[in-house]
Amino acid sequence: MQTTYFLGRETLLANGPSKIWTWRKRLFIVMARNAQTASAFFGLPPNRVVEMGAQIQL
Repeated sequence: MQTTYFLGRETLLANGPSKIWTWRKRLFIVMARNAQTASAFFGLPPNRVVEMGAQIQL
């Protein structure tokens, strides 16, 4: 009951300069947003998880 879990999370944004076609970029972002979170995947209790995040432009 004293353990705290620290996780990292990246949020993908579609407004950065890229050589990827627009539809591919948007498809990748949709797939990443629909992915299971790390805390759900590992079965971590939500009241003991701390998430640090970053935004990445594609």
